[in-house]
Amino acid sequence: MRIKSNRLLAVAIVGLLSGSTSAFATNGSFMIGSGAGSIGMGGVGVTSPQDSMCVGGNPACLGEFIQPQFDVGAGLFRPPRSAATTVMSGNGTYVDSEVNLYLMPAMGFVWPFDDQLTVGIAALPAGGGGVTFAPNTGGAANGNNFFSSDNYLGTDLVQLIVPITAAYKVNEANTVGASIVPARQRFLAQGLSTFKSFSASPDHMTNNGHDFANGLGARIGWMGYYFDRRVTLGATYATKVYMQKFEHYRGLFAENGSFDIPSNFAFGIGVKPIESLTVALDWEKIQYSDVPAFANSGPDSSGNLNVGVSGEATALGQPAGAGFGWIDQIVWKMGVAYKPNDNWTLRAGYNYGRMPIQKDQLLFSVLATAVTEKHYTAGFTYSLGEQSILGFGSEGLLTFAWMYAPNVKVEGRTVGPAGELGLVGMQMRQQSWDLAYTLKF
Repeated sequence: MRIKSNRLLAVAIVGLLSGSTSAFATNGSFMIGSGAGSIGMGGVGVTSPQDSMCVGGNPACLGEFIQPQFDVGAGLFRPPRSAATTVMSGNGTYVDSEVNLYLMPAMGFVWPFDDQLTVGIAALPAGGGGVTFAPNTGGAANGNNFFSSDNYLGTDLVQLIVPITAAYKVNEANTVGASIVPARQRFLAQGLSTFKSFSASPDHMTNNGHDFANGLGARIGWMGYYFDRRVTLGATYATKVYMQKFEHYRGLFAENGSFDIPSNFAFGIGVKPIESLTVALDWEKIQYSDVPAFANSGPDSSGNLNVGVSGEATALGQPAGAGFGWIDQIVWKMGVAYKPNDNWTLRAGYNYGRMPIQKDQLLFSVLATAVTEKHYTAGFTYSLGEQSILGFGSEGLLTFAWMYAPNVKVEGRTVGPAGELGLVGMQMRQQSWDLAYTLKF
C-alpha cells in the first residue's frame, strides 16, 4: 500500500506543478486559507485542521491525523476588477481587467509513522496576482501620461509552495511541527515602457515574457490542548521565503529583481462547546515591510515620484528603487464547523484584513489591485462512504467551499512620470468555488 501511495502522490505533484495557473490572492498577496476546508471556515488554520493541506497554516496540525490521508482539490477564483488613471485635467475612465477567472489546484498527503511522529507533503498556491488591461481602450490602459499604451498593460504573478512537514507529539497536551518550504514563482510585466527612463536596467523592466524563480523558506508551529481537548491554542511563524531574483525584471523590482514571499506569524484558538461544534479564531500578521519590492514607496499624492533616473540610487531595480508602498497587514479569521451526523460537516466563516495599500500609494498598485478586505465563506464536507483508488483506500470525502468578497473601491491623487498630478482609482470584488476530494487509507 505504501508503494502505491507514493506513486499516486508523485503523479499528483507533477500534475499540480504542470497545471498551476495564476491565482489572485485576497489578503494582500496571500490566500485567505489553505484547502477547501479552511476556506469554508474563513481561512482559519492555526488550531482547526480540516485536511492535510492545513500545513499551509500550521505544521503542528499534522499531529491531529491518526490515519494516512490524501487530499486533492482545485478552486475557481473570479475577481472582476477595474482601474483608472488620469491627469488632473482629464476624466478618468474605469477599464476592466480582461482576465478574471483563475484555476487554483492544491493537494496534500499525510502519513502517521507512529503515535508521536507524523509527516506530510503538500503543494499549495501561496498567492499572487495580476491584471490585464487592453491597449488603447482608455483609463488605466490608455496611458494618460502614466502608463505606456504600446502593449497590454498588466502583470501576472503565480506563487506555489511545497511544504515538507513533520509534526511530533511531545505529550498528550502539546504538539510541535516544522516545515521546509520550497517555492516557485512565475512573473510577467508588460506595458510599462513609460517608466523605462527611471530604471537602472531599462531593457529588463517590461515586455520580457514570463520569468521564473525558485526559493526556500521554513515554518514552525505549536498546538496545545486544554480542558479535555475542549480548548485548543496554537501559534505559528513562517520565515520569509527567499527567492531567486527575476533576471528578466531586474530593472523593475528593488534589489535587482528580488521578490521574496513575506514572513508572517499567527495565533489561534479553537473551542468545542459541544463535541459536534468547533468555533475558531485566528489572528495573523503579514510582514510586507520585509520585502523592499512591496514596502518601498512609489509615486505618491504629495508630488514625490520616489524613483530616480537610470544610474541613480533610487532608480527602479536599485535597493532603494520604488515599490508598491504596502504596509504590514493584520488579518482576523473566524470560522465555525458543525457536524450534525457522521456524513456531514457544515462550515461558515468571516475573514477581515485591512488592505495593505496606502491611499497615497495607489499608482503602482493598479498592477496589483489588492483592495479586498471583507470575505464571507461557507462550505461542507460529505462522506462518500467506502472508496478505493488503485486498489486501496477506506473512506472518501467530498469538500466544497464558497467565498464572496464585496466590491471595494479606492481613489486618490498621485504624481506621474513627467511630474504631472493625477488621479488613480481601482476596485475589485471576488468569488471563489473550491472542491476537494479526500481519500483516507
